[in-house]
Amino acid sequence: MNTEATDIVVVGSGGAGLIAALAARAAGAAEVVVLERSSFLGGTTAVSGGMLWVPNNHHMVDSDMSDSAEEALAYLSRLTMGQVDEPLITTFVEMAPVMLRFLESQAAVRLVPVMRPDYHPDWPGGKPGGRSLDNEPFDTSVLGPLAAHLRKGPHFPPITYGERKQWGSPENFDWGLIAERIERRIVTLGGALVGGLLKGCLDHNVSFRLNARVRRLILDGETVAGVETEDTGGHRASLLARHAVILATGGFEWNPAMKRAFLRGPEEGPVSPPWNEGDGILMGMEVGAALANMGEAWWVPVIQIPGEEYDGRPLFRHLVDERCRPGAILVNRLGRRFVNEAANYNDMGKAFHFFDTSTYSFVNNPAFLVFDHHYKERYPILAVTPKDPVPPWIARADSLEGLARVLGIQPEGLVETAAHFSRHANNGHDPLFGRGQTANDRYYGDPSHHPNPCLAPLEVPPFYGLRVAVGSLGTKGGLLTDSRGAVCHVSGRTIRGLYACGNVMASAMGPGYPGAGGTLGPGLTFGYLAGRAAAESRR
Repeated sequence: MNTEATDIVVVGSGGAGLIAALAARAAGAAEVVVLERSSFLGGTTAVSGGMLWVPNNHHMVDSDMSDSAEEALAYLSRLTMGQVDEPLITTFVEMAPVMLRFLESQAAVRLVPVMRPDYHPDWPGGKPGGRSLDNEPFDTSVLGPLAAHLRKGPHFPPITYGERKQWGSPENFDWGLIAERIERRIVTLGGALVGGLLKGCLDHNVSFRLNARVRRLILDGETVAGVETEDTGGHRASLLARHAVILATGGFEWNPAMKRAFLRGPEEGPVSPPWNEGDGILMGMEVGAALANMGEAWWVPVIQIPGEEYDGRPLFRHLVDERCRPGAILVNRLGRRFVNEAANYNDMGKAFHFFDTSTYSFVNNPAFLVFDHHYKERYPILAVTPKDPVPPWIARADSLEGLARVLGIQPEGLVETAAHFSRHANNGHDPLFGRGQTANDRYYGDPSHHPNPCLAPLEVPPFYGLRVAVGSLGTKGGLLTDSRGAVCHVSGRTIRGLYACGNVMASAMGPGYPGAGGTLGPGLTFGYLAGRAAAESRR
């Protein structure tokens, strides 16, 4: 078996792993190697919206938006529900703004704050905007040959978050600008974040190896001393680490056995690349790592369009705008609404996991998005514009009773629910769930619709519906770490030479999701801290 050595080994090339590599080099590590299991760099970050949630960041200060560490701590203390050690939350609040300045100074990443509310803006410490940061477009030509290995996402055209909000419906997009960006290989969102991090890594002489799956950690006594890799041909090699190994391998949302063993309820559709099979967590467990938060994921409602694939696996699409706009409701198989449709997607996942003791089932999964013809003529549904014909994956019927029979919903329940909802929606009220009352609810509503941008009756036939299941952006439970990213042993000590960040690490957000960018803000912060700590360590 071939054996090599370097200072620091980073396993995984998502945003957390890349900033860990960059921070390690900036902190003095002479040699840093990033290992990527697949043929493309960027992991889940590259296919994501790419936003960072960073409280009390300098862009807010520059824009005269108020924030403070105290407000962020108050907000996160409620959000995490006592499920996260306080030092981890405190470290995030203190170091996230420091990470951001490092990121913008050492990588080709340019970020701007957006007026996207926190997911609970009405809570103490919540904010109406500024903590979520959007990426400016990134020109991949500066990456040279590495540009061909930047993972491309299946979900978004190359537009910024701000442009998407400004333009609204796809029929209003500037498709000329989009075509120009595609031709020039300019990327946005998560692709821009990864591209900028890759440029920073290249400028700091970080090395990359593709198609290198790490199979196990190499121990020297109780210290992690390196990794054993396997290429696509099955050939094994050892890469020793003079300082440390940093795991940034993502979650376990594509590992059915681990999902059955750990998650709080069903998870039917990951929207991440199909390479996150829990490799880092399993390797950590083999050397005695402690675990935390394993029942949780970054929950989202998803739709699967028949026949769509990504990297040879089924493609699941995240349902966001469609459920928030006026004229649509989400019901369970009994035809009953069970959640505020405009709530943030992570909290909504918990409602999908309600267990009904009478039927001995998760009665809200799957659910069904139901809307009328007035809605169909006004709003896009995923990639289907109002002018497009109705595709076969959207059910259609001339009555609500008929639609219920097509979808497998109890007809009397759906008819009663729609009548109750429509009666109150005409007056802009939702007595069951208060939909449209918060700034977060209204963000994806229709501002031209009054009196409530999220509510309109379902009255105009024909009626339409589609199946919605609970999925995830990725899992958020994993290796328990200290506030520097050092992995903890089940005995309570830290495992010398081993660090973790990103979704392989037990999230500092616990069961919650603070706002847009709430995965990547903490992920990059603890990646930055892990990289610095690893560079300062010695075996």
